[in-house]
Amino acid sequence: MIMASPRPRYDRIVSLVLLVLLGLAVVFFIDINPNILRARLGGDLPVITISWLLIASLVVITSTGADVFIRTHPEMQTRALPAIRIGPVAFELVPEFWILPSFAIIASFAFFRLFSASLDALAFIIALVAAGALLFAALIGQHYGLDRRPATQQSARLVLQAITLFLAFAVFSAVYYARLRTLYSAALIGTTGTLLAYALLHWSRARTRPFLLCGTVGLMLAEATWALNYWSASFLIGGALLLVIFYVVIGLLQSYLEQRMHGRVLLEYSLLGSVLLALLVYVTFR
Repeated sequence: MIMASPRPRYDRIVSLVLLVLLGLAVVFFIDINPNILRARLGGDLPVITISWLLIASLVVITSTGADVFIRTHPEMQTRALPAIRIGPVAFELVPEFWILPSFAIIASFAFFRLFSASLDALAFIIALVAAGALLFAALIGQHYGLDRRPATQQSARLVLQAITLFLAFAVFSAVYYARLRTLYSAALIGTTGTLLAYALLHWSRARTRPFLLCGTVGLMLAEATWALNYWSASFLIGGALLLVIFYVVIGLLQSYLEQRMHGRVLLEYSLLGSVLLALLVYVTFR
């Protein structure tokens, strides 16, 4: 009989979520100020507001909390973790468990603030609810993703995949909305795709860490962004198109890493991707 893993520390997880939500509420309050402090780096570089600096601080807090929580899991005690050595001292890291909790904050802020003009304060309320739910679900899902019971493990990883797809759509849409120069938008979307791909592919049973494959996902999305920047579609359609590419490529790579790649899987993802792309093109040009 396979023993279940210990239950996660809900009290600590809820405390972290509430702390982050309080900080996010402050960020939204500052962000609505038309005279918010902005850093103009010159040329055609994007303008950086103090809101994004505060979001970065929340990401650091969230990543630190996620790191502490996942280290308490018994399965982590037997893993070989990457380490940074500073002299005689070595710091072990688990960056793959930082990604989804961090993007729960970034994506919620970047996406829902786009609707502040039409929804007013409701957009901020939805963003806080979404950020809290996504962060909580990501932390709990990562804990149970290490569970010894295959059924529990599989269910948790399906939840994590759903969270990842939503976060990808939110960030892709927000970047596409900004209509930045291709150099910057492609870099942002490519980096996002690489990190989110790693958050999913590191669960595979492959013995090696799939860094190169994740970089390939990011490169494909960056190239797709370059093409999409010449298309005047809405930001939701643009984000959905990038999401379809991300979903199909990730699905194929997961099948490859788990040695389930065969003609039927390739056909299924090809047909699904083609149908979804055709549907989005139809909605755009109807």
